[in-house]
Amino acid sequence: MKVFLKVAEVESFTKAAEALFLSQPAVSLQIQKLEQLFQTSLFIRAHSDRIRLTESGVNLCQHAEALMRLQQVLIQGMEKYSAGHLRDLHIGACCIAGKQLLPIGLSAFRDCYPQAKLTLSITKCEEVFNGLLAGNFDIGVTGLEPKRRFSRDLHKQKLMEVPLIWFESSKISPPTKIMDLKKLRKHRLILSEKGSGCRTEFEQFLAKHKHKLQEFEVVCESESNDAIKELVKDGYGISLLPEFMVRKEIAEGIFSEILLQEDRLMMSFFLIYRKQDNLSQLQLDLIAFISAYPKTQPPQS
Repeated sequence: MKVFLKVAEVESFTKAAEALFLSQPAVSLQIQKLEQLFQTSLFIRAHSDRIRLTESGVNLCQHAEALMRLQQVLIQGMEKYSAGHLRDLHIGACCIAGKQLLPIGLSAFRDCYPQAKLTLSITKCEEVFNGLLAGNFDIGVTGLEPKRRFSRDLHKQKLMEVPLIWFESSKISPPTKIMDLKKLRKHRLILSEKGSGCRTEFEQFLAKHKHKLQEFEVVCESESNDAIKELVKDGYGISLLPEFMVRKEIAEGIFSEILLQEDRLMMSFFLIYRKQDNLSQLQLDLIAFISAYPKTQPPQS
């Protein structure tokens, strides 16, 4: 992130490399890794040496600066710890949180606490809740709110809210630009597995509008969001995922968004940890770090 901010500041890979005492290929590689992670271009590369930020780059820059300030606070706080007080932290996360939302923030936290070992386990939301209760996880991040039976023992905190969108292959002709629930019943649906955040939000949405999932033609359920996208791409049906996960394909003309007349669905992500009095200082710092980090959606394409 430090490399990204320096490139944004001087508007040049060459000048950033000189300022950071790195080679230009090393700087370019760091930027490429960020662009691959967020699946979007962060800089507009002109023929001259000068470059400028894209819209998504501007968005990331704003939050990266806040992240670096938070890093400095944590680094200063390291003086309170000796090696004996640091320990492993185990984080449980749902697929979307673990693969899309947490990697950058956890990497920054590791920079502040190099002696602490962070282990990230990606699993189903229900297994994150059970893992927290069993003591297998110290902190959880899920796209699903804990059920009432967990509320006595687990504390929840909303981190962010993102829109869910319906999408289909752009190969479909004519394209479906807008529909209501009645028309949705005529489509083949490819859904996330039962118990996932996306699936639960859709089921609750149907209940709100006096419908049941059994009224719809669900042709496939998958734990893999990548598999869902491939099936939609090949024209097997339509699906529902967080907007930031398909915006790149929509921009490239691979997918087409379908607007639902009733409402736009939203999905929330939660930070979860046990209600207990003996949270370690390191746990408290990680909770504060994660709480402060993802205040907005991932960068726009």
